Amino acid sequence: MNKKIHAVIFDLDGTLTEPVLDFDLIRSEIGQISGPILEAMDKMAASQRQRAEEILRKHERLAVEQSRLNPGVHEVMDWLRQHDKRIGLFTRNQRESVETFCRMHHLVFDGIVTREDGPYKPDPFPVACACQQMRVRAEAAVVVGDYVFDLMSGRRAGARTVLLGTHKSYQKFTDHADFVILNLAELPGVIENLENSQFCQSRVRIADKGS
Repeated sequence: MNKKIHAVIFDLDGTLTEPVLDFDLIRSEIGQISGPILEAMDKMAASQRQRAEEILRKHERLAVEQSRLNPGVHEVMDWLRQHDKRIGLFTRNQRESVETFCRMHHLVFDGIVTREDGPYKPDPFPVACACQQMRVRAEAAVVVGDYVFDLMSGRRAGARTVLLGTHKSYQKFTDHADFVILNLAELPGVIENLENSQFCQSRVRIADKGS
């Protein structure tokens, strides 16, 4: 069986960038919502939703303006290109913010899926859509994220999942991950292990080593 990894799909906030979005502040400004913001907005009346979207877009634009890449992003991207891997991005953010982010940080992706494209993570659609854009099977893709929704979306689509331990509660999400890493520099090793079939039958938590 061919175990070659053809693509890696990254989350944005907290994975490629240091976490910036203050979701508690966003919920407070919108008012009278709890839990995931997009799901709460789906239940709003049109006028209330329009106001909420304006607040959310404001925070997303500000987050991009203030964004700083996590260590190792460009190095990992270069490694992936050198090893013939396609690179995707999936996010619950708006496309406008994603395009600004890419220009600011000189990053190019082979597939991009935002909340305007269809059902958003934890639905499998964003991963399946990114794979379709990149013409790869989900089984030949690796999803990298810092939050449980990233991992759930990847798992449901049939991809391998890598949890980047940047979220303050990342240890609560490890059961949804095939691998756990503490920094992006460990990702090439994960991909090489997958392709060499060393860890195909068991979950490996790289972050547990030395933690």
